[in-house]
Formats: sequence, C-alpha cells, structure tokens
Amino acid sequence: MRSLWLVLLLVPRLVAAEPAKLTLDEVIAKAVANPRVQMAQSDRDSAAARSDEADAARLPRVKVTAFATLSPEINCNDPQCTSTTPKNFALRFSGLFEGAEIDVTQPLYTFGKIQHARNAARAGVAAQTALADEAAGDAVSDAARAYWGLKLARELGGMLDDGIEQIEDAKKHFDESKSLTITDRQRVAVLLAQAKAQRADAAQGEGQALAGLRAITGTSDADIDDVELAPIERTLPAGKDLGVERRPQRLAAKSGATAAEELLAMEKSYYYPDIALVGSALIASAHGVQDAPGVFANDPYNRSGAGIVIGLQWTLEPWNVKARADRAAADAHKMRAQAQLAELGARYDADTALAEATAAHTKVDASKEGEKAARTWLASVLQNEAIGTAESRDLVDAYVGWFTLRAQWATAVVAWNVAVIRLGRATGEFRAAGSRPR
Repeated sequence: MRSLWLVLLLVPRLVAAEPAKLTLDEVIAKAVANPRVQMAQSDRDSAAARSDEADAARLPRVKVTAFATLSPEINCNDPQCTSTTPKNFALRFSGLFEGAEIDVTQPLYTFGKIQHARNAARAGVAAQTALADEAAGDAVSDAARAYWGLKLARELGGMLDDGIEQIEDAKKHFDESKSLTITDRQRVAVLLAQAKAQRADAAQGEGQALAGLRAITGTSDADIDDVELAPIERTLPAGKDLGVERRPQRLAAKSGATAAEELLAMEKSYYYPDIALVGSALIASAHGVQDAPGVFANDPYNRSGAGIVIGLQWTLEPWNVKARADRAAADAHKMRAQAQLAELGARYDADTALAEATAAHTKVDASKEGEKAARTWLASVLQNEAIGTAESRDLVDAYVGWFTLRAQWATAVVAWNVAVIRLGRATGEFRAAGSRPR
C-alpha cells in the first residue's frame, strides 16, 4: 500500500518531467524529417511512378469489351435464310443477347518513342532524388545554425551573468572605498549598465534561436543538450578536391538536362509511324435469333472469330511535330544552361564554405590564446581589487578585454562548426533518407 502511494505521488512529477534535450545528431534527424523534405520525397515518389508508367509502354495493351441485353426474336423463312421474320425492326424479344470482344496491341517498333520516354522518366527520378537530398542539406544547415546559435547565446549569457556578478562585487568595494573619485565610480557603473544591456541582447538571441530550433525540428518544447560549446574535429580538404561533383543541386540540374534531351528526341520520333502487332477476338450470341448458315452471311447477332495482324499507325502532322520539337529544343537548351549554372554555383558554394571554415578555424586558435591571456589579466585585477589596490580603469579594461576575446572565441567556434556543416552540404554529405556518410 505504501509503494502504491509513492507511485501516485510520483505521477505528477513524471507528467511534468522536462522534455529530452536533443543532441546535434538528433536535431539533424528531426530537421531532415520535416515537411519540406517530405514534400521533396513525395515529388521523388511521383517521378518514380511516372518512370514505371513509361516502362509499361513496352507491354501489350489489352482492351476488353463485354455487353448483355435483351435478344430480338428473328427467325429464318427458308433454309438459306434469305428472308427473315420480322423483316425490319419489331418489338419482339426472346432471351438474352450477350457478347465480348478483346483487342491486344503489342508495340514492335516506335522509332524511339518508348525508349526516349523511359530514359527521360529515369532521369526525372534521378533529378527528384537529388532535389530531395538538396532539401535535406538545406534542413541540416538550418538545424546546425539553430543548434549552435542557441549554444552561442547561452554561452554569452552565462559569461555575462558571471561578469555582472563580479562587477557588482567590485562596485560594492569601490563604493566602500573613500579614495576613489566620482569618475571612478561612474566608470564602473557604466560598465555594469553595459553588461546588463548586453545580457538582455543575449536573452533575446537565445529566445529567437530556441524558437527557430523548435520550428525546424517540429517539436514545440524542443531544447538542446548541455554539452559545452567546442569546435568540431574535422580536417579540411586540401587543394581543389572539394567533391562538388556530389552536390545534389548539380546532380539534379544535370539529370534535368538529360531528361530534356530525351524529350527532344522523343518529339522528333513522332515524324515516324508506330509498328505494332494487333490481335483481336470476339464472340456474340443472341438466344432469340436463328443463326444464318454460311460464312458470308452478315449476322451481327451470332458470330465469333479471331485474327492477328501487323499494323502501322501514323498521324501525319509534321508541322505540329516541328513546333513541339522546337519547343523541346528550347527547353533542352535552357536545362543545359541551368546545369552549367548549377556547376558554377556548387563550386562557388564549396569555395566560400571552405574559405569561411579556414578563416573561422584560424580565429578559433587566435582568440583562444587571447582569451586565456585576458582571463589571466582579469583574475589579476580582481585579486588586486580584493586587497584594495586595483583601480576602476583597470577593472573596466580587463573586463572588456576578456569579454571581447571570449565572445570572439565563442563566435569563431560557432562559425567554424556551421562552416563545417555547410562544406558537408556543398559536397553532398547529407541525404533525404537521413543517412550521413562518414
């Protein structure tokens, strides 16, 4: 009974438990599963269905027709059935009139229409797959900015909280000291006011970054882990081997150009006919109609037969074919230009991401050394302040120097981490399926 009461007491705590805090990989996984990427994946599935439809054009087309109705009553007046009763239409019915017909058309040769359509559809699938991967890369890039932007805001906020506490302690000591001038006291007061204003800015940045994180992950109460801000361990590519040939945007444009070329070839193939094997069979029976003797008798009510031929279908409209081919040629030219533009864009994006990463890595190392020296300087000033030998100018200068370099280091770390993700996006590292090659 006692254990039951403990469980009941713990239930409200379990309900009110804080949501699990997300790691970077978890944030990326949720971002890749967001609606924008799902829409791109649906476009890919639609393209795959169109590819299946194009493949099915090689298979025979079967048309089946069946019917059933009342059978007229018609009798022959002589053995040769040269005359009947009734002679014309009459409202006389007996039994059922039913029948069925089947037509089968198997394409034999279409001068490339089917093959070009299949090639264009497969290129369309490749393009939509690459676009889905590009959408995933965009989502990952946004997720990284939100994740590290939130860490940066909290890093700066925590640093300012510590600084404000230290400045307030120093201000108390300065206020108690009778040797300081009004200028010294006001200098410290101004520093404290500036620190509090910067803390408000950091709080605003934290709120905005948290809102962005929740929008990207699609989780209303999402938050990130408490792992300390640190630079990602990554070796930058050397030389010009950036792997831009794997960029999904480039692959999509290239596949789109291939599809346009195939569609142009398909339109030109309409100058020529289609050759197919055509087979048909039919059967009809009217219970109230006497079957006429002889194969040459035209009996629409009682009949059966089958046949197979090689047929040719040709719609002669060269003026329309030329117009459609010219339009397809213009589209193909546009897609080739778009592919060249995507090639240039992929290279530019990779080069700028590499430049940002290189500069950020250099700033991380430089600001780390400077922050260490500034922290030592500030600690020395605080010790002097504790024993009453520090001046207000020393405290202000030391605190501003430490805060500036600490903020530069944190900003450089975030810039480096985001640039690493951007470089991975530029080289096709991320996939819509969520896989991330290592």
